[in-house]
Amino acid sequence: MVLQRGDLVRWICDYNIYAAFDDGVVGYDPIYRHGVVVEAAHTDQQTAVVFCFNCVDEASWTIINITTDEVEILNKGSL
Repeated sequence: MVLQRGDLVRWICDYNIYAAFDDGVVGYDPIYRHGVVVEAAHTDQQTAVVFCFNCVDEASWTIINITTDEVEILNKGSL
């Protein structure tokens, strides 16, 4: 997956429910953030600056990385 300028993306920022098991904690019912990729990294294209639409109490500009964040491309941009 390669992030490009103009892509509509969503990523998981938190979970509503957590369950503890013997081998660790698992999150259920994810809380998503949505945004548009404004600039993608030129070296690996897996890191991008995103303008977040529904980040009410947080900064509207954020940096996401598809290797560490759970990112999904909803629509490819055509810029």
